[in-house]
Amino acid sequence: MPDSLLSADQLPPEAFTLVEAVRDLAEATLMTDVAAAERAAITAEIAALTERLAALVRTDPVLLVRHSDGSFEHLTQAGTGRLNPQAPRLHWLTPTGEMAYDASPDETGEVLARCVLSRAHIGPPGRAHGGVVATILDQVVGFAAAAVGKAGMTAGLDIRYKGATPLQVPLMVHARYTHSEGRKHFATGEVRADGVITASALGVFIGHPQRSESQ
Repeated sequence: MPDSLLSADQLPPEAFTLVEAVRDLAEATLMTDVAAAERAAITAEIAALTERLAALVRTDPVLLVRHSDGSFEHLTQAGTGRLNPQAPRLHWLTPTGEMAYDASPDETGEVLARCVLSRAHIGPPGRAHGGVVATILDQVVGFAAAAVGKAGMTAGLDIRYKGATPLQVPLMVHARYTHSEGRKHFATGEVRADGVITASALGVFIGHPQRSESQ
């Protein structure tokens, strides 16, 4: 990563509270039953707010920051980006259950995350959309490999849906790196609701080719 990356502590707290407000707005938009005139008035207000936000924009949607321990974080990616309001509300946890900004593994090589899906993620009645569950698993399983130095692009994700993944309740997502075969890295994971597995995945990730010393 380049040395010119923004330091994580340079980001104002308001950047994150804005994202949470937009997530709440999306869910409220989904659930609203206000009159047409009120919707029109709100639409005008939102358009004005959008114009204000667009008054100064970055040239690149990717926003990487560096933390004090030297690690970096991609704040705008769609899986867990903390500055992407379309990303699920997913938070990394330490082995003791404390909040963390990354997926640092514990002594077993496992990573843990907590996620609460809103009504904006609904698929079949009363449950989350399978594609959203797949996004969560892709992210967490991929980070399990990356956390032990085996990062790569997703080449395959074999998902098994075992039951309904509920909305508006804490979901625990566990994942662990298992092994590598050359540039192919393998990891598995599962989503649990109240201790019951609702979906599991086997991920295959292709790492970058190793450079030779002569290059």
